[in-house]
Amino acid sequence: MKYIYLLIILLPFKNYGQDSVAYTLRIMLNETEAFPLKVLNENTEELVETDQAGYFSMRLSAGDRILILENDYCSLDYKIKSNDLTQSIIRIYPESKSTVLEEVEISQISAKSLGIDSKTIMANTYNPNPNMDFKAMFLWLISKMKRKQKLEIVLRKPHEKNPYVASLPRSIITDYLKIPDNQVEAFYYFMNDDYLIDTYIQQQDEAQWKMHLLEKSIEFLNQSSSSSER
Repeated sequence: MKYIYLLIILLPFKNYGQDSVAYTLRIMLNETEAFPLKVLNENTEELVETDQAGYFSMRLSAGDRILILENDYCSLDYKIKSNDLTQSIIRIYPESKSTVLEEVEISQISAKSLGIDSKTIMANTYNPNPNMDFKAMFLWLISKMKRKQKLEIVLRKPHEKNPYVASLPRSIITDYLKIPDNQVEAFYYFMNDDYLIDTYIQQQDEAQWKMHLLEKSIEFLNQSSSSSER
């Protein structure tokens, strides 16, 4: 009988210990100016604040409901899943409040769809051939526009680091992407064949290049971790 009482006393303490575990989380958001944000665990009523890169620590268990308090940038109502708790860093993607443009599919381009008429095109476009009809003129004009939009890409040699990523402030790599200082140079070489990031940085599209670098840094750190375990 004494043995039974002992189990009754110890089991609640064991469960409590299993549920009270602190995890590292990160809010993944394009609008970096939104940080720091206040995050609430509705189940435990724990309230914490992220750092400037979106990281924070919180005690969690499966089924906990995570909310971001009212702000101008994003909203979040996320329920923690069991597989989330197996991750070294739980990454959560909130819903951005910024305006999202609807995707419009253009099935056929015409002078009317572009808001111009044949007289306007003929009056304002140089015609190398006076005998060219309107249809030919329109197709020639479209082909000229397409040529101007092409970007010249110069391929890098495999042993070169990405000069665009290397030109960014080192604090972006270490503080925002959380890449250890002794692995920064390796990350520059890891980005060698990523030409999409070149375009984002050239176009000064900060939101795009920051989010792209976040995704690549996760891939880089996962590879580094796998190599270390070997």
